[in-house]
Amino acid sequence: MKIFKTKTNGFCFGVKRAVEKTFDLLKNSDAPVYLIGELIHNEDITAQFLSLGAIITDNISDIPAGSVCVIRAHGVARSVEVELRRRNIVYYDLTCPKVKKIHEIASRSDNLIIIGNSHHPEVIGIAGHAKGSYYIANDLFSLKQVIEEFGLKNKSTDLIFQTTFKVDEYVLIKELISSIPNINVHNTICNSTEIRQKEVDELSKNVDLFVIIGSPKSSNTRKLFEIASLNCKAVFYENINSLPNGIHIYEKIGLSSGASCPESTVEEVFNNMNNENDNKNPMVEEDVNFLEAVEASIRTIRNGQRVKGIVTAINGTEVQVDLGLKYAGFIPAAEFENDETPLKIGDEIEAFVVKVNDAEGTALLSKRSLDIAQGMDKIVKANEEGAVVKGRVVEAVKGGVVVIVNKIRVFVPASQASLKREDNFDALVGTDVNLRIIEVDNDKTGRRKRIIGSIKSVLKEEKQKANEALWQSLEVGNEYDGIVKSVTDFGIFVDIGGADGLVHVTDMSWDRVAKPSDLVKIGDTVKVKVKSLNPETKKISLTMKDENDNPWKILTETYKVGDVIDVTVLKIMPYGAFVSVIKNIDGLVHISQIAPRRIAKVSDVLEVGQQVKAKITEINVEAKRVSLSIRAVEEAEAETPTVDEIVSDEVGVVADETVSEKPEDAE
Repeated sequence: MKIFKTKTNGFCFGVKRAVEKTFDLLKNSDAPVYLIGELIHNEDITAQFLSLGAIITDNISDIPAGSVCVIRAHGVARSVEVELRRRNIVYYDLTCPKVKKIHEIASRSDNLIIIGNSHHPEVIGIAGHAKGSYYIANDLFSLKQVIEEFGLKNKSTDLIFQTTFKVDEYVLIKELISSIPNINVHNTICNSTEIRQKEVDELSKNVDLFVIIGSPKSSNTRKLFEIASLNCKAVFYENINSLPNGIHIYEKIGLSSGASCPESTVEEVFNNMNNENDNKNPMVEEDVNFLEAVEASIRTIRNGQRVKGIVTAINGTEVQVDLGLKYAGFIPAAEFENDETPLKIGDEIEAFVVKVNDAEGTALLSKRSLDIAQGMDKIVKANEEGAVVKGRVVEAVKGGVVVIVNKIRVFVPASQASLKREDNFDALVGTDVNLRIIEVDNDKTGRRKRIIGSIKSVLKEEKQKANEALWQSLEVGNEYDGIVKSVTDFGIFVDIGGADGLVHVTDMSWDRVAKPSDLVKIGDTVKVKVKSLNPETKKISLTMKDENDNPWKILTETYKVGDVIDVTVLKIMPYGAFVSVIKNIDGLVHISQIAPRRIAKVSDVLEVGQQVKAKITEINVEAKRVSLSIRAVEEAEAETPTVDEIVSDEVGVVADETVSEKPEDAE
């Protein structure tokens, strides 16, 4: 048996710095030392901290004033640092310098995508420093979902990686994302991580078994295990006490450790393995135990598998699911934010397996991925059957709109977004619409590449049905609350619930209307009445005039022929003068009816704006004509004696009688 170590082992710089400083504080501080979570993922180191009096807590409210606090190497959210300062607690920030740089990127970014494990404290801490919106994806598949679902192609976005992310996946993601100019990719993977992964990959191709030393909670250590597993059998052990006997059955064994494992532990394991190799005395039971340990590391569920489980716990960041296996399932709580029915403990849930972690016995699940898969099945079926589906317009883009249908993005071109071609669809954003799936494009691998829908086809069908129903009940005199669809110089077209009718400019108001656009605009609701119908041509004539406001009705109810009224001269013509009768009705005083005498010109007697009295001589409602006479009023006034004339006449009679009687009195 030969044992080969990778060149890079033991603590990385950030971990070493944090561990040494914490040991120094525990040995020299007079005040209690609190750790916010485990400083690093290493059970042995944590046990040593506890033996020296360290107090580990995840709740900073437990830390009393006067204590000393240590911020873990993975970092914490900005809010934690703010709260510590607010409470005047002395703290030592032992965040890895590489992680600190990621915090700086996050604090400047309006849109941030974090590639990593959403449950890991490093990722949680990075999210807590985000200036604007942030999204977490754990691989290329979920990254594509995030970009599509939140429309990040059109937004300035920073893409960063957990420091322990797999380098080969980073290279693939960077290559595929490079075509999206708005997404700025930052290589935030730790140099130590990159070196270790490369060394493990190379060595694992040349050995029969690979032993990874480190805590199963450590992200960088799990990545090494995953890389080694691709090339040979791999096992995961935390320290020498967990290492089984019987390793000698393999000729070549590779050995490496995560960045949270001290080099002393690696050397101890290496020496122990060599000692066993020197003292070969294998026992069947030992061989069997070792093979069982290797077998236990083989996954019993696989990525992409559909599983069911029972919800056992819900918190702000994740939902825990009992799968009935040796794995505990976790689903990001954010995947349930838009669900109509609140999730509760005890609910059965179905999800896809995104990533299995054999070392921790956990499985990252995704309900959203399953929802999308199921939604895609419904989309394909709707396309095949020509069925109508419902969706919500979430974005207006160049050339159309984006509609979410069954959690799938559907593109609706401008030509299919409404019954008439428009350039601006902002008003549609946020509305629920009915549409048909008219095209589902696949790429060369068979994956759904683009889905195209049509709102127009449904609107057209709905309008046709409404039109048929409307014509069955349509009658002259029917009143409707209609919607103005278009405005022209000669009138407006109004939708009365399935058909459009024309309101001519002369039927819009009893008042004079210079331009229809002065009275209404597209989208206004107006009350209209059916004026006339033509079932053959399907033309409908409408009016907005209220008969109660009809000036001819008002005129005939107020005045009659023979009435004398006050009028104002509006216009002088060679043949007469037009005068106001009532609002919206003018009358004509012919030149022959202006004065009791013959006149050469109307302007010799009247002027515009002059107020005179005139007698109504004719009211012709059908012809819309009113005739008046000023002459008749003047002649009537001339024939009628004035008060002074009446008094003068009466006095004269009395005088005559008096004179005739005087001689008799004298006699």
